[in-house]
Amino acid sequence: SGVKILDEVLQAFNEVKTRHTSRYLLLGLMNSDREIGVLKKAPLTAPYEEFLADLKAYQDQGRGVYGVYDIEYELESKQKRNKLVFVSWGPDNLPIRQRMLIASSKNDLRRKLQGVHKEMQASELGEITEDCMIEVCRQGDLGSN
Repeated sequence: SGVKILDEVLQAFNEVKTRHTSRYLLLGLMNSDREIGVLKKAPLTAPYEEFLADLKAYQDQGRGVYGVYDIEYELESKQKRNKLVFVSWGPDNLPIRQRMLIASSKNDLRRKLQGVHKEMQASELGEITEDCMIEVCRQGDLGSN
């Protein structure tokens, strides 16, 4: 797509991956849609509802975004797990150019984010509930239901 991924994206991602410094990152197009940068680093205390509200806010602005969510969940055996989930958010009501840029830049960005465990793509909030994300994360886990 020709969109450059800024170094700040990889720095923020590595902080979340190695030190769990944020609950989630929001990444998006900036500088006249020529670069992908960090839009938000959410504190560890941020609830899942805030993540959804942020996605909705960008949708209302006519922008798609990417998210990296550091989700904690429990297996049936009561073991706790953490996984990094990459989310591509491109609602159907976005301008066509925005949807095309989000779709065409996704693979390059995803490849650079080494250490993501799962990936989700959503165009409406119902596809990305916390339960949906946990279910995606549990797939392949030993001891899960």
